[in-house]
Amino acid sequence: MTITIHDEDIIALSEKDINENLASFNKEQILKGLFRGSIGFLIAPPDSGKSYLSLSIAYEMALPKYPLIGIGYSENKVLRTLIWPIEDSLSGILPRIKAHLAEFSTNIKERLRTNIGIYRHFNPICSSGSSKNTKEWEEASKALEKLIATSKEYDLVVIDTLRDAIGSADIVDDDYYIRITLEKLANEADVAVLVVHHPTKNVSRGKEIINSVSGSGLSSTLSKSKLHLYLDLLIDKKDNTVQETRLRHIKANYVPFAQQWRKPIRLHWSNNALLHVNQEVVSQLKNEQLSGEKKVEVVHLVKKRLSRLLEEPGLIHRDDSLLSEKSKRLAKQTTHGPFGEGMALELSEALFPNSNLNSKSQHD
Repeated sequence: MTITIHDEDIIALSEKDINENLASFNKEQILKGLFRGSIGFLIAPPDSGKSYLSLSIAYEMALPKYPLIGIGYSENKVLRTLIWPIEDSLSGILPRIKAHLAEFSTNIKERLRTNIGIYRHFNPICSSGSSKNTKEWEEASKALEKLIATSKEYDLVVIDTLRDAIGSADIVDDDYYIRITLEKLANEADVAVLVVHHPTKNVSRGKEIINSVSGSGLSSTLSKSKLHLYLDLLIDKKDNTVQETRLRHIKANYVPFAQQWRKPIRLHWSNNALLHVNQEVVSQLKNEQLSGEKKVEVVHLVKKRLSRLLEEPGLIHRDDSLLSEKSKRLAKQTTHGPFGEGMALELSEALFPNSNLNSKSQHD
């Protein structure tokens, strides 16, 4: 059998062909090292703070100028995050969020409200390969389609945790089906997917070195993912107390070498259990005043009220017997208040020297 090879099957080694193909593959970077349509992993042992870290990442996506963790790629673009807390459920995550809200100003809370969603459905999106053509497989397929439809309104989807999201699927035997499911979510919803996952037991117990294959099972899924974050605790062996909460890259193919956390960075906890790297950023979030847009609105309202003073009769009645001759002459110019329109104009000029209101009033 003869196989015909066409020109479109080959990319020529030329700048023109390479640039054209690169443009077709170009995807937006959501997190540093994680692109839209791709899958990343946050790997962490139990009780290390992975759900808290997921929330801090979501806050940072909504507030790019406030790098709580320093994981966001863009410093300007606001990105929307959908969190699926399938392990902790709503009863677990909502009290944490409520405590975090005490760390934020009113303006910040409004931005978070419009840019972060909590997915409230808890049906698994995958099942074992042996359950094909069963009701379980059908229900998992419906749950996946529902999650995809919801995720299209967001930029980042956090699945916390994978083990609870895959139903009867086994992380070793059903690795292929799990990878296909996650890729379908990322591609069809056009989002970046960050999967929270547990390490192997030996890694959790400190018997193995932490590396890019530290995640439990999922050999194919983990190998195709190009971003792995690892969160753990530094424990004092003498009294078994937590000394540090630490975060590092264990796989970061698309993060410049100089920006990789090859050594763990230390994370801190606020009084309300907000995980962060810099207390100054937390203080800014709590003390932020009105944004520039809000300030413009306030100035507009002040100008509008001042304009009404020029158009509506004043509420204070003048008593000519108390006025000097000069004041009487000014008062006769208009009935707008005891000192006439001149005082209102002087006041507007003092408050808004560059305002169009003054020029308008002078020509009316």
